[in-house]
Amino acid sequence: MPTDTEPIDIDTETGEVTPPRQLALRSPQIPVTLSELAALKGEATAVIEARVQVIATLRTASIRATSPPDWVLHKAPDEHGGQVVAYLQDAGADRVRDLWGIEIFDISPPEKIAGTNPDEYHYLVRGSGRCKLTRQTIEQMEGGRSSTDEFCKDKFGVERELLVRKAARANLDGGITRELAGMKSVPIEDLRAAWIGTTKQVEQCRLGRGFGSRSERAVGARSEKAPDVDPPMCPHCGTAAVFRPAKGDRKPFYGCPKWESHKDKRFFVDAADWVQKQKAAAPASSAAASPPVSPTTGPAPTVSPTSAPLTAAEIPFHREPGQEG
Repeated sequence: MPTDTEPIDIDTETGEVTPPRQLALRSPQIPVTLSELAALKGEATAVIEARVQVIATLRTASIRATSPPDWVLHKAPDEHGGQVVAYLQDAGADRVRDLWGIEIFDISPPEKIAGTNPDEYHYLVRGSGRCKLTRQTIEQMEGGRSSTDEFCKDKFGVERELLVRKAARANLDGGITRELAGMKSVPIEDLRAAWIGTTKQVEQCRLGRGFGSRSERAVGARSEKAPDVDPPMCPHCGTAAVFRPAKGDRKPFYGCPKWESHKDKRFFVDAADWVQKQKAAAPASSAAASPPVSPTTGPAPTVSPTSAPLTAAEIPFHREPGQEG
């Protein structure tokens, strides 16, 4: 059994270095089978732990190399746990590929698949990839994009075709990178931990499935299920609260979408109480703001009333078990 003090063999003529077997097996570039690990006996655990640490460090470094716009957050349905995971987009995959030593090869020519009309078509491209670090290989993965995708809606003719072909290749490269690096579905907690000490925040990531319709995900958009009143403002961060519909025994409520930035000061407002208070205040405000009608000049221009914001103490709310901001 080799030891930590086993000498390194150096060829005096060529200068080639041959490390001890123990060091060679610790190198993540050298594949280790179960039989080889079993031969190491007590040192096998140290080899496995070293490899786990290398992979964990690489994934953290990969996340730190990306930015929030490189990720799209997806949320599972509440009945399935409501977990939020992050999907690394193709542009973000470009930033981490070199860290893993990923090579993409054996690329097929792009294949055009026609749709129902001349403006609808898809491009498909196939290729393989390998990771020099882990020695994993993926063969004949597919990547593709469509002319109906949002990114090319303002492009036409040859320009659109070129854009779709390039996007198909980018999708292939991204798919291979995500697969080999194990970053297809990353827990949101991993992003948050990797970005500690930086200005990057998960709240800056794009929202995908599970966060409402596309219009609801737009900045400042109101949920299609929300009451037709202005939402309350979080007194801790000044953000407009988001309406959460009733579910099971939980009553509908408003909660701060950035509650994680002030976990010790969460903000909840009972939706029914808030709507009732806003509707009750609207007629009084409207009457007070209506000017008298002059018999000679007619009615003066009206100004939309603005109700005074309520303080945190004036806002009644009830938090039920399991409710989040």
